[in-house]
Amino acid sequence: MAQRGLAAAALTTIVRCMRILKTVCWLGLLALAAAARAEEKMADGVYAEFTTPRGKFVVELNYRQVPMTVASFVGLAEGSLAPRDGHPYYTGLKWYRVVPGFVIQSGDPDHEKNLDKDDPGTPYTFPDEFVPGLRHATAGVLSMANAGPDTNSCEFFITLGDCTRLNYLHSVFGHVFTGAEVLPQIQPGDAFTIRILRVGEAGRAFKADPATFAALTAKAKKYTGPAEPGPTAYFDDADRLLPVEPPRAKAFNFKLANFERATGVKLAGRIFAKSPTAAEDAVPGAYMRALAEKLGVARAGVLVTYFADEKDWRVWLGDDLVAPFLGRPATPADLADGGALHDAKMALIDGAIAKGDAAFATQQKNAPAGQPLHPYQQVKLQTDALLDALILRLERARQP
Repeated sequence: MAQRGLAAAALTTIVRCMRILKTVCWLGLLALAAAARAEEKMADGVYAEFTTPRGKFVVELNYRQVPMTVASFVGLAEGSLAPRDGHPYYTGLKWYRVVPGFVIQSGDPDHEKNLDKDDPGTPYTFPDEFVPGLRHATAGVLSMANAGPDTNSCEFFITLGDCTRLNYLHSVFGHVFTGAEVLPQIQPGDAFTIRILRVGEAGRAFKADPATFAALTAKAKKYTGPAEPGPTAYFDDADRLLPVEPPRAKAFNFKLANFERATGVKLAGRIFAKSPTAAEDAVPGAYMRALAEKLGVARAGVLVTYFADEKDWRVWLGDDLVAPFLGRPATPADLADGGALHDAKMALIDGAIAKGDAAFATQQKNAPAGQPLHPYQQVKLQTDALLDALILRLERARQP
């Protein structure tokens, strides 16, 4: 009886094991099927799968619009560009910058070693690649970190919210395709891996080898704008009203220069402590026209000014941009005092002021105790909002 009992128990165990094995196989097949279905939903192209302790997310890379930037990222992830010790450059990455509601950042595998170095070293640098329509407007945008124009290298970030103010300062090259819910869960120090997914013929044909990358870099449009704000630069804050740590006027100058580099439209911005004299302002529009002519934007550009003593924002639109700004050909009535052009500009200014003020109120609320905001931080945020509103409006008008 004991031997029969043992035999029966063994048979039962075998049957259970077979059932478990069958279940595991079915689960594996289901997982493969789910993965296949997920890939079926992907259009032909190039994707990056990020595996983190909080889960996976997949980013669709804009390989057609910004091939140089995508080639760099793919090459560093796959090992065709700047391999380290026989491994892809992007081996051993961690999320070393996590700012809730703003960005998560990585890309430098030696970040901790380089913290105290003046020149941490990078595998190489390459130019910016700005394309109208690729924006930082939502969470899940993949973009390049940099130290100014044309200093892209290995570091990248992913937005955690609306970061529109980063447009034309950082090159967007992808957006989260699946797994966006993982992003806000990521913690500083989380290790992760990147796997490049090539879907379809177009994805498999995309090259990220040194020769291809060198050719793309060679034909890229380089930065030719001024390195600093000033009286002839795109942006100037001659009275140094804006915060200088970090240097806000310098960033605005880069942004406007980059916008012209990408679109051909020139914007100029000026922050003044004092308003024009009564004589200068005696004829409506005369002061702005004279300054616009001096800065080369009177015909086909835009001039934005702020006068701190009266908290007065003004916008001058060059003649060639009035129709794109209004979205239709302008009539003489549109251009008259109190006409449609004046109303449209005031609506844009009022909206930007409200947006900047709301952002300032949030920053005040969240500021650490005993650390007041810079006196002109509110103006900085209004400047962000007004320049971005103008850029977006003109960008849309210029798109086919």
